[in-house]
Amino acid sequence: MGAIASAVLCGTSAMAQITYNNGDLLAGFRNGGTTELVVDLGSIANFQAGLTGGTYNATFAGVSAAITSTFGSTAGVYWSVFGANDTSVSPNNGAVTQADANTVWTSLARSNPSIQTAAPHVGGNSSSQALAVGVIGSIGGIAGSATPGVVSLSAGIAAVNTSLGGYQANMTDPFAGNLGGNWGYNIENLGAGTSDFYQSDPGNHYVQKGVDLGNFTLSSGGVFSFSSVPEPSTWAMIGTGALSLLAFRRSNRNQTINK
Repeated sequence: MGAIASAVLCGTSAMAQITYNNGDLLAGFRNGGTTELVVDLGSIANFQAGLTGGTYNATFAGVSAAITSTFGSTAGVYWSVFGANDTSVSPNNGAVTQADANTVWTSLARSNPSIQTAAPHVGGNSSSQALAVGVIGSIGGIAGSATPGVVSLSAGIAAVNTSLGGYQANMTDPFAGNLGGNWGYNIENLGAGTSDFYQSDPGNHYVQKGVDLGNFTLSSGGVFSFSSVPEPSTWAMIGTGALSLLAFRRSNRNQTINK
């Protein structure tokens, strides 16, 4: 049912950085202080299991240690997941399934961890979503730069000074949690909780909604994980099993009545 993606802590270096590529999924963490965390979760294609066949479940072990060392705990930490794969430029990730160069992937927090959010409307047409794509690319680029103020905490995880204008700069007032004011809803969660993960291909904002790909969870202990939605064949098996069970129960009930 899944691949396990884990990051092992290594020595820090002020000149080390993550390797961000067009088509990577990012997670950002902030608490209003002078340091934010930007995590490269790998190719967006891995998180499209429900669309491409198969499932993908992952635990990103290095995040917990990074949150503890940077913020102390998950309390008061805002976080979100976001990504873009601009196919109008090269290089890009050909393994990613998308309808437009400006498709955007974002999280949406659950008010109740046990209840999935209603699918949000897409951000708008391609031109509208291009603004968010640009912001996402800049966040990944800053986190991936070998400059003073960027410290590698472990593989794929960078601590970034907020003065550089990275994740936190595009999430705080007056554009609370919506990629610099370019996205239609607050993509951030606060503290331990679960966020659903949606793919938003550009379209009519009033009628078109994002596609659910799964959910991310941050535990109170800082464990960060992802669980994809079952692929269509899995849903079919679940449905077949449920129907078989129902038929079995009805058969037993009829036999009891006949006796």
